[in-house]
Amino acid sequence: MKSIKNLLIPFIILIALVIGVVIYYAVENARIGSSYESSAGAVDVVFFNSADLSSVTVYNRSTAKNIIVNCISSSDGSVKYDYAGDDVKTGDKYSQSNLYNFVNNMTYFSSSTKVSSSGNYAEYGLDNPKFIITINTNNGSATTVYLGNTSPDGNYCYMSLAGSNDIYLVSSSKLEVADMDSLDFLDPTVLDIELSEIKNVHFDRTSDKLSLDAVSVDDGSGAVTFNIVKPYNHAASTYFTTLISHVAKLQISDYLELSKDDLAGYGLDKPVYHFILTLNNGQKKELYISSKIKGYYYGYINGMNKYFKLSDYQIEGVELQELVLIDPNLFTCRPYDYSSITCTYADMSFKLILNVNEGKSVADFSSNVLLDGRNAKIDDSKGRSYCSILFESLSGIKIGGIEIKDNLNFSSAPVLTLSFNDKNYNTTTYEFYTRNSDTYYAFKDGEYLGFYVYAKELFYNAGTDTYNYGCWSAYELLNEAISNNINGIYDIQEKTE
Repeated sequence: MKSIKNLLIPFIILIALVIGVVIYYAVENARIGSSYESSAGAVDVVFFNSADLSSVTVYNRSTAKNIIVNCISSSDGSVKYDYAGDDVKTGDKYSQSNLYNFVNNMTYFSSSTKVSSSGNYAEYGLDNPKFIITINTNNGSATTVYLGNTSPDGNYCYMSLAGSNDIYLVSSSKLEVADMDSLDFLDPTVLDIELSEIKNVHFDRTSDKLSLDAVSVDDGSGAVTFNIVKPYNHAASTYFTTLISHVAKLQISDYLELSKDDLAGYGLDKPVYHFILTLNNGQKKELYISSKIKGYYYGYINGMNKYFKLSDYQIEGVELQELVLIDPNLFTCRPYDYSSITCTYADMSFKLILNVNEGKSVADFSSNVLLDGRNAKIDDSKGRSYCSILFESLSGIKIGGIEIKDNLNFSSAPVLTLSFNDKNYNTTTYEFYTRNSDTYYAFKDGEYLGFYVYAKELFYNAGTDTYNYGCWSAYELLNEAISNNINGIYDIQEKTE
C-alpha cells in the first residue's frame, strides 16, 4: 500500500504542473491576443484586385482632408488611376506608379495577430481612428477599414473593419501611406524633353559668374551635341551634353511645400544655377537651382509653382569648371579632310602633305604622307608612327585657359602659325601670340578665340614618351627620324648626361 502511495504522489505533482502550464498559456494568450496563421504565416484580412476597384478614399482625421484615387479599368484589363483628393490642383501631373502603390497599400491588409474579438475599440484608438479607408468596388460594394494607434514597439498599428468586432495588428507602414497627400503623388519627372527638341540653351551660375549660351547640333547620326556660341564660339564637351541631358529629363527626389519666408533656408531666395531651354517650337523652360545644402540641391521651374529636392546624380555636372564643359581641344581635324598643313615658327617652317583616304589614319598603309617632299611614314621598332605623332600634336592642341577681355596685351607678331588647307581649297589659319613666358593667346583667321594654350602644346620635347610632344617638337622628331631611318625604322636615341 505504501508503494502505491509513493507512486501516486509524483503522478499527482506531474498532473498539477501540466494544469498550471495550460492555465498560464491560456491567461497569457487572453492578455496579448491570439495568433493565427495561414500557410504563408499570415492571414489576408483585406484584399482586392485593382481591376475590381472603382475608388479608394482615405479620410485623415488630423487634417480633416480626403485623399481620393479613382480607378478606371480598361477592356484590356489595365487600370488607370486618377487623383481626386481635396488638395488636387488643376494642371498637376500625378504619377501612375505612385497612385498604384497607394491603392495597393490601402486595399491589402495582412496580419498574423488578432488582438481582440470583443470590439473594445477605445483601447486601441479605433473609437476615433486616425484614418478611415473606404474601398469601393465596381459592383457597388464598399468596405471600410479603420487604422488606430501604433503598438508599443512602434512596429505595428491596430486595424479593424466596419461591422466586425475583430481587431488586428498590421504593419505601421500603413499609417505612413495613409498620411500621404497630393505632393506625394506628383510625378517625379518634372521635365521630359528630348535633346532633339532643344534649339538652344542658356546656363549661368553666380558662384563664378559663368554664363554660357549654346545651340544644339545634329551630327547626322541622330546624336545631339552642343556648340557654345557665347561668350566664345567653341564645341561643348560631352560633360556639357550630359548636364543638359539631366536637365531635360529632370527627375527629383521629393516635392516641398515652402512659403516665401522658407526660401532662404533652402537657398532659393538667391539660386546659384540657372538654365533656360528654348525648344524648337518656341516654348521655354526655365529652371533655378540652389547651391548644395547638406548633400542636396533645391529648385523650381518658372511657372510651375512647385519646389523640389535634387540629389547629386539627378543634376550631375552643375559644379564642373568651365574648361571641363567645353571641348578640351583648341580644334579638331581629321587627316582625310585636309590636303596639307603648313607650320611657321620664327624664320623656320615645314609643310605636311596629306593624301589619306576617307576614314583612314596617316599611318595606314594606303596613306601617302610627305614632310617637305620626303616620305614621312617612318616608325619606331615598336610600330609607333612618327607622322602620327606629328599629326596628333597638330590636331590635339589643348586649351590651357579661358580669358575674355577687350584689351589684350600680346606680342606684335605671332610666335607660331598653323595653316590647314582642306580638300575644297579652303584655308584655316591659327596663330599663337605671346601672353606670358609660358602661355600663348590663340587666334583663328585673325580673330581671338577667347583661349590661351600652354607652351608645352607647341614646344614640349617628351623624349621617349611619344604621346606628349608639342607640335613643333614633333616636327623636329619626325625630321630626325626621316634623316636617320634605316629601312623605314628609327628609334629615338636616349640622351645621356
